[in-house]
Parts: sequence; C-alpha cells; structure tokens
Amino acid sequence: MKYFLIFISFLFLASCATFKPKEFSVEIDLSTVDIDQKPIDAVCSLYSSSSKIDILAPKKFIFNTECSSINVVCTSGDLYGDHGIINENDNNATEGFIISSGLGYLFDRAVETITPMGTFINLMSSDESDCNVNREITVVLE
Repeated sequence: MKYFLIFISFLFLASCATFKPKEFSVEIDLSTVDIDQKPIDAVCSLYSSSSKIDILAPKKFIFNTECSSINVVCTSGDLYGDHGIINENDNNATEGFIISSGLGYLFDRAVETITPMGTFINLMSSDESDCNVNREITVVLE
C-alpha cells in the first residue's frame, strides 16, 4: 500500500495539465504588390502556431488563431514574397513551468476559486492586447 501511495503521489506531481489556448479572430487586410508597388494577384499561405490558411490575395479576411506570430508566404508565377509578424507576447517554453504540472494546475485553480481577485489577477497578468489588433500586411513579390 505504501508503494502504491508513493507511485500515485509521483504520478500526480509529474502529470501535465492540458490547456486549450484561447483563439482570437484577427481581421487581416492582405495586399500583394510587385517591386514597383503595383498590386498583383497571388496565392498566399498564412501560418501561425495553431492555424494555416491558403487564400488568393489581395483580400480582407478573418484569421482565427492563437495569440502568436503570423507568417505569410505568397507566390505569383515566378515571383515570391514573404512577411512575418512576430508577436512580442509569444510564450516561452520555460514560462509557466509549475502551471503545467498537476500540482501547479490545482494551485492555479485554487487561487481562482478561493480568492475573488484570483481570476482578475490572472486576466491582468496575461497581456493579450496585441491579439485583437487588425492587421494590414503588404507582401512584396520579387
């Protein structure tokens, strides 16, 4: 019985909590131009850490993604162009390490339920203001 409790304790502390990241709808106005800044039609792929979409540009559309960097790759015949938007708030793999353990997850939930300010503090600590910003992206194809 003692070994079983030790095993369960170890399993509990080593387990991971799975969080589904919040998705945002980002309105993107994508323009594609040649070297002379003349509009040109192109096939573009947008990538983020959670989403990928292929579209015909120029176009204004909604891109559903996590709060992360966005990369755009466009082609038109022999012409190629790319553009990247690096989000300053991208999470580092080492951030929130204790939160990803079983004990950390329980601690986080306990703070939210016990203290009325727990949820408010968590909301204030995650700066997601850059995630809801509409983007105007211009890709130059060369």
